[in-house]
Amino acid sequence: MGTIQTQNLSFTYPGADHPLFDHLSVNLDDHWKLGLIGRNGRGKTTFLKLLLGQLEAHGAVHASVPFTYFPSDQPQGHATVMQVLTATGAPEWRASVELARIGLDTLDPQRPFTSLSGGEQTRVLLARGFVNDRDFPLIDEPTNHLDIAGRQLVGRYLRQKRGFICVSHDESFLNSFVDHVMSLNRSSVDLVAGTVDAWKADKAHRDHRAKAQNQQLQADIHRLTTRTNVQRQWAEQREAQSSDAASRRSAAKLMRRAKAFEDRTQAVVAKRQGLLQDVDQSGELTTSLQTGQGHRLLISLRQVTIQRDHQPLFSPVDLDFHQGDRLAILGANGCGKTSLIQVLLGQIDLPHTGYLLNQLPADVAVLAQDFSTPIRQLTPADWGDAQERTRVWNLMHQLGVSRERLRAPAAQWSMGEAKKAALARTLSHPHALVVWDEPTNYLDIVAREQLITLIQTVQPTLIIIDHDQHFLTATCSQQLALQPAAEH
Repeated sequence: MGTIQTQNLSFTYPGADHPLFDHLSVNLDDHWKLGLIGRNGRGKTTFLKLLLGQLEAHGAVHASVPFTYFPSDQPQGHATVMQVLTATGAPEWRASVELARIGLDTLDPQRPFTSLSGGEQTRVLLARGFVNDRDFPLIDEPTNHLDIAGRQLVGRYLRQKRGFICVSHDESFLNSFVDHVMSLNRSSVDLVAGTVDAWKADKAHRDHRAKAQNQQLQADIHRLTTRTNVQRQWAEQREAQSSDAASRRSAAKLMRRAKAFEDRTQAVVAKRQGLLQDVDQSGELTTSLQTGQGHRLLISLRQVTIQRDHQPLFSPVDLDFHQGDRLAILGANGCGKTSLIQVLLGQIDLPHTGYLLNQLPADVAVLAQDFSTPIRQLTPADWGDAQERTRVWNLMHQLGVSRERLRAPAAQWSMGEAKKAALARTLSHPHALVVWDEPTNYLDIVAREQLITLIQTVQPTLIIIDHDQHFLTATCSQQLALQPAAEH
């Protein structure tokens, strides 16, 4: 049994005002199935790169195992699945075993890797990290191209393994296999044995105690500061009223005592302030999202399917969607979820069969699946007037984006920060309907919980496509499951 250690590890990105890691020391067991979590921008991917030695930092990293990284560079050219799996020197028989374990036993290993779907490519690259027993995989957000069934399958696969670190924001996914959780907080690191649920319970208990202690310390600081101000004001008043030498000497003596008392009090206050704990917590979102009013029928489907190239994308479905409803559209990757939404919104024109009544309002806010490119290309002028920019930036800050990162050009934002910008733009005005296509991709656990609280409180008219079961169960009042079209 080996260990992975960091000793006084410090790292600051060029141009940043504050270090991302400041004398970080952790000791990890190389048999742990460790879930690495934290808000967007807290350094999860950076931590993995530091372990890999890809970034220069102060301090030291000691590991008894060699690391592999997911996602690695995408194979180019005509490399087959088997060539991808054996590129690190693993024998073909072991590669075949891992393919079967990750649910790809029927996949032709001589098939070109680039011909696979996004979900299949993800599973092949994950399996490559485990073909050599000596390797310790560092897995960075593997769920972004996986549907619900794919996440469940990969979760079962990882539960059979030992010795890896997995970065993810999907609680249900992590809870299915992790035995330890490490959370990168604003000014500390939590390391807890158990699942994400265990970490959340532990954090809630510690935060409750820390808040109570902070309240007592702040009361002490206020009392001491008030007493110091009273002493100083009294001494200054006596000094101002002194009319002769004796009274001036007495006032000066009193002033020296007041100054000495103030110095002692400031030392005590500084000590109390040093004991204040930096509780990393999220608040409620202040948005313009409006509650769905009335119960007017907006969409009615009877045995409807959308066709592309004369082929149905999914089996016929029925649906009644009213104002005030919160609809989750479910289905495997590629089954037509986004296409259905785009047809209903008038973004694409595809033929359909069955009866389709579409009375969606014109005032619709849309979070597209391809959100990052439009956001990262925005210039300051594209944000609209100063009020609009302030509304969006305040929402981003509430979702955990620091003021420092908000001042950075949008082109330099991480995927998580860009996602928060795109979400904030849909929440900055009181739209009649909000449509989110995969809102939780790249979004940290705390931000997801903030959105859940917002939706449960406001209850807007909402349509969501997503693969996070916990998020969908907590936010949506009805579901539409798309099934693959029957083959003829």
